[in-house]
Amino acid sequence: MRSWTCYPLALLALLPLSAASQLPLQHPSPHTLSFNLVDALGNDSDYSSLLVLLQHARLIPTLNRLNGSTFFAPTNDAVKHHATSNALWQAALSDSGIDLKDNIREQLRQELFYHLINYTIPVLPTEQTPQIHRTLLFPRTPIEPPSREPPPYPPWMPIPGGTLGGEPQRLRVAYRDETIWTGVDAAGNQGVKVVKEIVNASNGRLLGVGEWIESPPDIATVILRHPSLKYLANILTPEIIQLLNKTAPLTVFIPVDSAWESLPYYERLYLESEFATDDLVWIMNMHAVAQKHVRWSDTISVAENFTTIAGPKLEVIKSSEDHSIKVASATVVEPDIYATNGVLHTVDSLLFPPESLQLTPEKYLLVLNCTSFISLLHSVNLTGLVNDTEAQYTILAPRDDVIELFGDDDLPERGSEELRKLLQYHFIPGRWTAKKLKNGMLLETALEEPGLGGGRQVLDIEVTDENKKAGKTRAVRFGGAGIIGEPEVEVDNTIIYFVSRPLVPPADPLQTALPSLEFSSFLAAIFSSTLADVLKTSPRTTLLLPPNDAFQRLGMLVSAHLLGASSKPDLERVILHHALNGVSYASELQNGSARTFPTLEGSDVHLERKSPEDGGILLLSPSGGWADMHSALSPRDMLTSTGVIHEVSDIMIPRSVDLTVGKLVRAAKGSTMATMMTKAGLDWILNGTAPPEGSPWAEIGLSGTGWTLLCPTDDAFKQINLTALYADQTRLREIVSQHLIPSQASAGSGFAPHPLDVLNNNRPIVVDDSATYTTLHTVADESAYGDIIFRTLDHGTDGESTVVGIRGARGRNGQRDWARVLSWGRATTGRGTGGVVQIDRLLTPYYPPWWLEYGAPVGVGIGGSDSGSADEAQLQHVASTSTANSIKSFVAGGFGGIASVLVGHPFDLTKTRLQTASQGTYTGAMDVVKKTLARDGATGLYRGVVPPILGVTPIFALSFWAYDMSKKLVLAVAPSRANNELSVPELATAGFLSAIPTTLVTAPVERAKVLLQVQGQGQSGPRYNGVFDVMRHVYKEGGLKSVFRGTTATIARDGPGNAAYFAAYEVTKKLLTPAGASPSDLNLGAVIVAGGTAGVAMWSIAIPPDVLKSRIQSAPTGTYSGFLDCARKTIAADGVKALWKGLGPAMARAFPANAATFLGVEYTRQLMDKYF
Repeated sequence: MRSWTCYPLALLALLPLSAASQLPLQHPSPHTLSFNLVDALGNDSDYSSLLVLLQHARLIPTLNRLNGSTFFAPTNDAVKHHATSNALWQAALSDSGIDLKDNIREQLRQELFYHLINYTIPVLPTEQTPQIHRTLLFPRTPIEPPSREPPPYPPWMPIPGGTLGGEPQRLRVAYRDETIWTGVDAAGNQGVKVVKEIVNASNGRLLGVGEWIESPPDIATVILRHPSLKYLANILTPEIIQLLNKTAPLTVFIPVDSAWESLPYYERLYLESEFATDDLVWIMNMHAVAQKHVRWSDTISVAENFTTIAGPKLEVIKSSEDHSIKVASATVVEPDIYATNGVLHTVDSLLFPPESLQLTPEKYLLVLNCTSFISLLHSVNLTGLVNDTEAQYTILAPRDDVIELFGDDDLPERGSEELRKLLQYHFIPGRWTAKKLKNGMLLETALEEPGLGGGRQVLDIEVTDENKKAGKTRAVRFGGAGIIGEPEVEVDNTIIYFVSRPLVPPADPLQTALPSLEFSSFLAAIFSSTLADVLKTSPRTTLLLPPNDAFQRLGMLVSAHLLGASSKPDLERVILHHALNGVSYASELQNGSARTFPTLEGSDVHLERKSPEDGGILLLSPSGGWADMHSALSPRDMLTSTGVIHEVSDIMIPRSVDLTVGKLVRAAKGSTMATMMTKAGLDWILNGTAPPEGSPWAEIGLSGTGWTLLCPTDDAFKQINLTALYADQTRLREIVSQHLIPSQASAGSGFAPHPLDVLNNNRPIVVDDSATYTTLHTVADESAYGDIIFRTLDHGTDGESTVVGIRGARGRNGQRDWARVLSWGRATTGRGTGGVVQIDRLLTPYYPPWWLEYGAPVGVGIGGSDSGSADEAQLQHVASTSTANSIKSFVAGGFGGIASVLVGHPFDLTKTRLQTASQGTYTGAMDVVKKTLARDGATGLYRGVVPPILGVTPIFALSFWAYDMSKKLVLAVAPSRANNELSVPELATAGFLSAIPTTLVTAPVERAKVLLQVQGQGQSGPRYNGVFDVMRHVYKEGGLKSVFRGTTATIARDGPGNAAYFAAYEVTKKLLTPAGASPSDLNLGAVIVAGGTAGVAMWSIAIPPDVLKSRIQSAPTGTYSGFLDCARKTIAADGVKALWKGLGPAMARAFPANAATFLGVEYTRQLMDKYF
């Protein structure tokens, strides 16, 4: 078309209608000059509504003025249909038209101009490929508000310019379905159908259409309506719509829906949120080109570079063959989608690299309903944690509903330092997916804690795997907070978990431990001291907390001392010994190499990691306390603002705390006993110092440590005249000495507690049933009744109690001395080899009558008062039971001896005859047996059996009693020994000493036995008729000297023999005892083996003195002058080998005879236990 804008408007009004300047470039077929477009419309009643609209739009003069055009005229039905949804048209179709808001009817004219082409289409389309024509519509932004001023002159013509860069809007016309369609798309589809025959007028061509041709809307509306741009339509914001509609002219390359799928899911989710406006604007600017002219596809050259609004250039290449267009890496899917202010070309991919979107964690969190969390971060200026796309973080984010549930009152104030620390605790450096997490892990957070010396606070991780039918699931908890929804969200360098509650950083150690009631006693001790603030604020500390029962396990007297008002310094040293100087988490303690850890108290604790075979426990040893003080470490990883808390099983005492006997006496409420010790000159024991030089205590070599005091409470002295007692220094000293036990092992218990058995380790001495100890009264006053013994009383459902009394004491006039054990405490002086045992009454030294004092003790008993109480009855039962047991032991020993004689006597007779016969009488042991059987029959093998049968019971009883007393004697020689277990040499020494008193019975019995055994060897008949006849003849022959002939030889035999016997028996029992069992639990077979082995050991060394004994005892009076004379004459006559005569029978007898001994003892004891 030719533009009128090339002439002044005033001149246009003067030009004739047929001016050449108005002629179209191509003329239509000839028509009657008077029949123009307006006439054609008027002649067809189907255009009456259109004429009304043309009149209201003041376009009748314009139509008359056109000299060549094509008018797509809407029919009445088309106008009516369009008016139903268009208020403007409804007003224009009214009679008056007064409802039209503007005088120039610009909008109505613009819509009608889109139906007009300023030239007659020379050739109408005959195929679907559309023709492109320029209309008279020059889109422009309407004036707001619309102007009411009339234009300067009629007619109203299109004003070039507008939002398409001076170009008119385009209209496509195509042919399909055997008719013409207008307003179609680039493929010739859709559009409005020509429904009437074409009418040619003098100034143009008229084509009636069945619908109103809607002019292209603005770009935003095109996007919202287009079927392949639904994703973009869904994310358009008002800001983007304004951008698209205010920018003109605009060429936009819009990605279709499938193109957006190249973005990760969470990026698309973000773009769909209300927070993505800025990024959406950037994306739109990356796809938009704003130039002076609209770039329709037919205006694009073969290769061009378009500069986008965002700045980067787009390389556009157009194929010369099929005219397809490539934009960067994308292909144009649908070109030339017309819009009011430009054109759209759809493309199949995004025109920017997905990684260039630069979506920050903050943006993701906003779209994932964490807006409150982001708002809190902004309030404390921590946005750097969520806006750095390069940094790798794992974010523990509470969603909006979680924060709303807790409310503002449960969170620190906005902008506060406390809130800042809380939020930093939600960020873990690094990408920690659920697969990487392991149960018990401690991960550093972004929180730099001053209490950790500026180090990062850690967060504990809990992971549990659950097997389900559908597969395995992992439940993860961070700092005790669970995960809501998906296990994790991975976005670029960030991992996001949605936690069930805000994470609160660890508090100070005491606040952290307070909810744990099992530590309340130790915490109460801390608050009672001056250390609460110290432990709260000391940086980088590991606090070791013992449970409440640890105070009882420590020993009640030690606990009472530490918790006493006057013992604050000691208590504070103990507390500080439980605070390690440094942060040691569980992994370091379990797997690290460190073994020594400094404490705030100043000394170290030592850590021992036990092997899996020993239970894999972690064992802590303090710097002080007693030698076997240990505490099991249970790593808990209770995080605090200054470090961590772990649990220990027991309280540990540092070396700076000196628990003396005196301190424990005060804790035991034993001030009276302390006064008595001071007045008796034994106050140095209270202080743990050496006795004064020149004192009788120093002269006998006593030390100031290792003492255990049986301390009666002050109430125990209510019935005692202390004035009289203090005046009697001897009596006072004896009473005090009766209560003092020097360092020693119990004579009645071989107990060795486990390192963690603190219920025994906390005791200064073992107080098990029958545990017996020597006292200072025993040592200093040489009292046979100075020892004390502990007994355990069974009270049925009421449990047990322990009492202590004087060992061997027998009641006089119904009086007995005993006291109940109340509590105890172990001293640290001497590395815990002493302490205090609190009792409820005073133990008065026992002085027995002379017939008991000098008689051999045969039993052990302890009694009580004659108050008639249940305790006294039980104590009397204990004493009677002890007596009954002694009787059973005596009887069982007798039967064991008889069994030994019956089994071993034939062997012994053979041995004796070999030892005493002259050279050449027998060729060997079997010759003795053969000749004895031939001469005397089977009974001859038991010749001389009566004396040993009669003497065996007292011999065995006396032998084992003497062995027991000898062991005590050995222990008494070394009172400072570490334990009561005797070594092999000490056992041998005790065995040797036991032979001395036994010889008083053995020598006469052996004299009679030998004489009876040797008679009948020659041809002469028997000289004696029995054991009594033998003893009568022997006594007449030389008196008692003759009766005890061979005593020296007997001692020479039994001394070394018993040493080997008892030592071998004890060692063999120990070797046969399984690990962890007691020798007393051995079965009968093991006991028989041990007894037989002991017999073999004895006779392997006892034969030479036994040969000499047999010869001395069987020879006529005067044959030998003594033991050495016999040895000299025997060797001279028969050689050295004569000393080993009878070895074969002796060794053959040794095992069965001694095995029979223990078999008889055990079997007899079982029978008596069954029936008595």
